[in-house]
Amino acid sequence: MRGQPVIIPGSMGAPSYLLVGLGNEDWCCSASHGAGRSRSRFDLSRRGNQESEAELGLTGVDCVTLREERRIEEAPAAYKPIAPVIDAQVSAGLVQVVARMRPILTFKA
Repeated sequence: MRGQPVIIPGSMGAPSYLLVGLGNEDWCCSASHGAGRSRSRFDLSRRGNQESEAELGLTGVDCVTLREERRIEEAPAAYKPIAPVIDAQVSAGLVQVVARMRPILTFKA
């Protein structure tokens, strides 16, 4: 809907975006809800992932968690890049970027 605020979340290693909808009827006045996963939780944790912190994108990421496997399951490497998703929606006339917010700290239960 035109003027409707939209939040599209990134990941613990990628920015989230505050957008405003532009009311594009061709797309049912809608926007995406994120970039989606590139790797499953099973792939990252239950198989005994042997990747380093750097390979998982966890270097320099502050994450508080009750269960260590959640930190691995939700690592930045688990998600597709968010910037191309935002850029495509801006180019298609669906949304306008209001703010780009980088993560400072994440909590995973």
